[in-house]
Amino acid sequence: MLKRIVLFVTVLAVVQQVNAQEIQARLTVVATRVSTSVDKKIFQTLQTTLTNFLNNRKWTKDAFQANEKIQCNFLLNIEQEMGNNMYKASLTVQAARPVFNSSYDSPLINYIDDNVVFRYVEFQPVEFNENRVQGSDPSVANLPAVLAYYVNIILGLDYGSFALRGGDTYFQKAWNIVN
Repeated sequence: MLKRIVLFVTVLAVVQQVNAQEIQARLTVVATRVSTSVDKKIFQTLQTTLTNFLNNRKWTKDAFQANEKIQCNFLLNIEQEMGNNMYKASLTVQAARPVFNSSYDSPLINYIDDNVVFRYVEFQPVEFNENRVQGSDPSVANLPAVLAYYVNIILGLDYGSFALRGGDTYFQKAWNIVN
């Protein structure tokens, strides 16, 4: 009986470690500048969908402990509704990594991308394939591609802070997204 309990706890720990994602992202969508004709509920759905996209995707092959996760904040400030479910926004990206054997974080990036244009229809799935970034509609694929780009930059900075050229793999992935 004791063997079964130990086996169960071991399997549970391994499964949790395998499922642990690399980043702990908080994404906020602000749409105060969008006309009143647009249903504001769509932006709540977008916020939830994008947060799930960031936090539930496995970005690396490595397993991260909960205390090793990179803390990220994304602020998607929707500035204009351009018609046909197209939006223009700015995206603020901030990330910090935990400092080993301490209780504080070290900043990795603090950047504002002021030209993010994308198409979003409520409840449309947010998909990203790093082998085919544009998908069937480049304007739909743009927002997840932009987020994936910044996640890879963040991962590159994080891995690069541990070893010389340690982040090159993720910088290359970011490069591939924009080219």
